[in-house]
Amino acid sequence: MKQNDYYSSIHRLGRWSTLIGIALMFMVPIATTIIYDVKLNTAAVIAAAIQLCIVFIPTQLTEVISFSPILGAGGTYLSFITGNVMNMKLPAAAAGHRLMNVEPHSDEGEVVSVLAIGMSSITTTLIIFAGMFLFTPFIHYLDNPILKPGFNSVMPALLGTMLLPYLRKNFPLAVTPLIISTLSGVLFAANYGQVQGYLLLVTMILSVGASILITNGKNK
Repeated sequence: MKQNDYYSSIHRLGRWSTLIGIALMFMVPIATTIIYDVKLNTAAVIAAAIQLCIVFIPTQLTEVISFSPILGAGGTYLSFITGNVMNMKLPAAAAGHRLMNVEPHSDEGEVVSVLAIGMSSITTTLIIFAGMFLFTPFIHYLDNPILKPGFNSVMPALLGTMLLPYLRKNFPLAVTPLIISTLSGVLFAANYGQVQGYLLLVTMILSVGASILITNGKNK
């Protein structure tokens, strides 16, 4: 298969797969409302959707632009359909490139990305299914008051472990968004849930500006 034919087929398959994935995701709430005869509050749904769009659309656009050179064409479609891009799919592709000693933007890197991300997706799915069946008898133990504080700290712990490599790699650039977001959370703690989408945009803009200043300062 020629290179142009390969990428044409990848984009065609990726677009259709993305549309099918979106349709299937919408089928979950639609089926729930039909089966259980749930009456939707249209105004509340639109308001919640707007808040989510404000938060996630800028983030997803940024991720697509910044991750695509590493993930490749096929890897980008596969990653954003299956999810967990930053903490699973991107490291899997980067590790594959490093092990095979290929450049991410090369034809070889494209193939390695697809294989690595595909295996990562399969492994994740198998682990989730295994966890669903094997840990079901123990779920009621997880509601123990002694264990609940630990589960409430899972997300901060996960984000902290993801942040640490970036802090070690380039501390000034990595710590700047952390400081800005922390100050924003403290200053707007009273109504943070209502303004978090706007704070995210402001944090992104300030972080980019700070990174430009820091980079230019180093180059002088």
